[in-house]
Amino acid sequence: MLAVENRRRVKFSNSPSTPITSRVWRFLFRDLSDSPSQSPSTPGTSIFQAGSYWKSNVCGAIVAGIGAAGLFIIIGGIFAWESQSRQGRLWGAGLIVFAIAAVWALIPGNLGAAYPYAVEIAEGKGLRFFTPFKQIYIPIEEVKLVTRSWVSGGWFVKLKRRRSLLPGFIIHVARGRQGRELAQAIEQELSQRP
Repeated sequence: MLAVENRRRVKFSNSPSTPITSRVWRFLFRDLSDSPSQSPSTPGTSIFQAGSYWKSNVCGAIVAGIGAAGLFIIIGGIFAWESQSRQGRLWGAGLIVFAIAAVWALIPGNLGAAYPYAVEIAEGKGLRFFTPFKQIYIPIEEVKLVTRSWVSGGWFVKLKRRRSLLPGFIIHVARGRQGRELAQAIEQELSQRP
């Protein structure tokens, strides 16, 4: 009966009480610490932020990818350690190498920036992408074109040269009207460049 009374006293609110829970809550559902503010601090900048659903989807996918890589490392370690044959050890080593390469591609390789949750446009200067673990700044001279893509489900902003593994970024149709406005703002910046 005591446990039931304690459960009734637990209050679920938007501000979790434990430090780990609050960090996870803030990471997945609220503004991240490096998110741009809604009102740009400098004149000539526009900020296009996705909604909380899209932001939590992007951040959750990155966290799930890292978690899956951890699971692959554990399974690969079990295969490599417990297997009696060379083929089993090779499978285990292959899983471990694949997991490490996947995490490298997401974060240092910039593939996690393919779907940014916010984009800041500085007039005549460049674009700043806000992704779960980093910010990426790209001068407007390095943007090649903006095209509608049915494969990626939105607009594809192609860069003149890759940023690590990132050939461009995608403005998904799930961003709605703001996604169209972002694509039009980037096209306008491209038309104004010399």
